[in-house]
Amino acid sequence: KVSYSLVQEPHCSKWQNAADYSAKCIEIFSEDFGRYTYHKMIVADARDGMEYPMMTLDSGHDPGYRGLLAHEIGHNWFFGQVGNNETYRALLDEGFTQFLTAWALIKIDGENLVEETPNSKYKRTFNKPVKAIDRRVYYSYINDATKNNDPVISTHSDCFNGALRHGGGYRHVYYKTAAMLYNLQYVLGDKLFLDAMKNYFETWKIAHPYNEDFRNSIIRYTKVDLNWFFDQWLDTDKRIDYGIKHKNNTITITRYGRMQMPIDFRVIAKNGQSYDYHIPNHWFVKETSAKVLSKWHAWDLLQPIYKVDLDIPSGIKEVIIDPTNRLADSYMPNNSSKINSTFNFNDNLWKYPDWKNYEIKYQPNIWWNSTDGLKLGLNVSGGYLRHHHVFDATLWMNSGIGQDQSKTNYSDFNDLSYRIKYNTNLDKISKNIRIYLHSSHNVSLLNNKISIEKIGGKGNNILKLELLSLYRPKNSTNNYLLLPWEKGKFNNRIDVTLERKYKNNSGKGKIKLDIKTSSFGSDFDYSSLSFTNINQYQKLGIKINTRTYLQLGRGSEWANESLLGLSGANPENMANNKFFRTNGFMNSENLSYSNELNNYHLGGGLNLRGYSGYLAPEYDENGNFIRNTYNGTSGASISTEIDFSAYMPIVLSKIGLGTYLFGDAGVINIEDINRNNYLSAFSDIRADAGIGFTYTHKKWGPLETINPLVIRLDLPLFLNRPPVGQEYYQMRWILGIGKSF
Repeated sequence: KVSYSLVQEPHCSKWQNAADYSAKCIEIFSEDFGRYTYHKMIVADARDGMEYPMMTLDSGHDPGYRGLLAHEIGHNWFFGQVGNNETYRALLDEGFTQFLTAWALIKIDGENLVEETPNSKYKRTFNKPVKAIDRRVYYSYINDATKNNDPVISTHSDCFNGALRHGGGYRHVYYKTAAMLYNLQYVLGDKLFLDAMKNYFETWKIAHPYNEDFRNSIIRYTKVDLNWFFDQWLDTDKRIDYGIKHKNNTITITRYGRMQMPIDFRVIAKNGQSYDYHIPNHWFVKETSAKVLSKWHAWDLLQPIYKVDLDIPSGIKEVIIDPTNRLADSYMPNNSSKINSTFNFNDNLWKYPDWKNYEIKYQPNIWWNSTDGLKLGLNVSGGYLRHHHVFDATLWMNSGIGQDQSKTNYSDFNDLSYRIKYNTNLDKISKNIRIYLHSSHNVSLLNNKISIEKIGGKGNNILKLELLSLYRPKNSTNNYLLLPWEKGKFNNRIDVTLERKYKNNSGKGKIKLDIKTSSFGSDFDYSSLSFTNINQYQKLGIKINTRTYLQLGRGSEWANESLLGLSGANPENMANNKFFRTNGFMNSENLSYSNELNNYHLGGGLNLRGYSGYLAPEYDENGNFIRNTYNGTSGASISTEIDFSAYMPIVLSKIGLGTYLFGDAGVINIEDINRNNYLSAFSDIRADAGIGFTYTHKKWGPLETINPLVIRLDLPLFLNRPPVGQEYYQMRWILGIGKSF
């Protein structure tokens, strides 16, 4: 057998081992599963991966292309020799090959993937080895199985709700099938599994099997009734989920999922000795050195608990289900009596979540404002696969170092601040539903929330119910306040949000409907209904972004912090932005409202950015003053940004600069609205237009999970109703953090 590599000349230096590596793959697959029938193999340098008998197309370079080489060469066993109909049942093709991918990587390179050594010393310090079987098989399967999102894989390829970019569940013809084969190895034992796979290959080589042929081949060869196994893995969406605990020398194993499996577990005694046990779930007992316990004959919801008393003289320290980590358990933390968990420094490098452990990470958190001074904090976060029991908690000690001591009562600040966020799934009630809890005491604002969110329609529809409470103590210092906020009163509210994301010929975007109303224990009485539509359209490199906003509000007593802003965000929204929540990076003098414009803006409200800081007085037709309309309860606006950054010099785009034309127009109420005055209750239209620039800082050295920082400079060169003393067309500037919408 001869293996060749066909490489584009510029890539030659990084394809030196391609032919040798492909030869090793052929050798391993031939020895372990069946002899390669054809006389040669060509691995060709291309832009992507594709398989053909005796030839593969492969992108990338060493060592990153090793998995792709193994995968595409593996196709020469499953479809190239054992044929199948990938449209009808893709699992026999892609799934078996994905299994071979991990198999080859482990056999050739060892348990861990060979990866390029980072240039950054920081990354070299904190990068950890990644197991090939985890990256190529288990992570992708468990990540969906733990969310109840893995499909029935014995499905026609057209029936996965779309397969573009492996979406719609189609990816699990790869990953779930590969996990199934490793779990078949776990059930049968290593030798019997390999012998059965060799027999399947030899039986169906240069032939065309279907699912039934594969399962019948395995069952006939092993002489083991495995219908229970294949029924569950191929024809249902049942999942494995076991938990284990002990009390003294009594072991209790609970099956939380609906899929049954035999159980291997290990007991670690207090004297350090290990004891291995095997619990068969049917009459078959695999070849094992473990002590075989009595059969656990149970399935689905029947007999979910198994107890056994063991003789461990020194007592039990820990019990662990399947130390080999082949059992594809969809919730791993409870697979150890000590809870599988890790506690590590949060290095802020992008990594796959650890499917074997509940991860807890810690890091320092340092911030500053002019009242608290330097805030020295510790952040601790955790969760399992970012889906179960996710939390993020930060505690700050406010040092007073660097505070603004020119202010009255500058020493009157909170000694401690905290923020705690928690969310978890409610999958037992309904798929794609989560509960969120939030509690914080920061810059003297007590903010507590509890919400339930339901996501449906392929993630396009979101329904959210939230209970909210905002409170500033009456004796808290005014030094924290950027804008007026009535202290000593509870602003309690119920918010209901319905959001729909869409994508069509006119672009993509979202429509959001918000209902807000004061609730029990609130010192205020108000309610509002708002509608938001944000649309993004792109043609010939030009992006046209629009925002349409409408709010109708009523109430006998509004919370000042929750009023609708004419130019941008209200104080309630500003409290959620670390740059705008208090004096420091911004200050109350710069953000206060007057008969002049100011130069700072945070997107929100009606978003008429050109009127930032302006009281916006409104007069009747006789010149009589009605009221200042910088905020209100009802209003409507439309904002448009035409982004032509694609036509900027590429050197500017590379450093994160962007530019756009913008225009905003809207009206706000001048009196309380009712059915009789809704046509006359609004101000005359205010509008602005100009040009804007953004700088997006994406790279924070080696840190990869820090969100980009967007600094915005808007030049509202035109105002249709400028302040007294200003012209319609005039040079003006506004600085903002984040995009305006």
